[in-house]
Amino acid sequence: MSSVSEEKTSAIVDEVRQPNAEEVTSIATDFLKRLGHKGLKPTKVSASEEAYLVEVELKGKMAKIRIDSTTEEIREYEIETRSEETSSLPFSLKNLLVTSGIVVLFLVIFFVLDIQSILNSIF
Repeated sequence: MSSVSEEKTSAIVDEVRQPNAEEVTSIATDFLKRLGHKGLKPTKVSASEEAYLVEVELKGKMAKIRIDSTTEEIREYEIETRSEETSSLPFSLKNLLVTSGIVVLFLVIFFVLDIQSILNSIF
């Protein structure tokens, strides 16, 4: 009876526990945080027999981290700059609002100055 239980425990020990997608994502994001990156957004995890590939979106960049599936160690990583999609408008909304505000400010100033000159000529 004891030999059967010993065989079962040795079979369990021989099996290597594979980490799941949540665990490897946590390893990857913790690694990127230690490198000083903030605003991490994991986008994809894919698994092969020997490694996991975790893709994490950073501010204007994309990080790809390969994690060994047996040792859970980071085997390699790559951080590449994403190319920004160009918009059809030459100005962003922020630039348009700032420019409009400046124009309105100048109009108000000129209006106030004109009223003062009229008031000065009357009195």
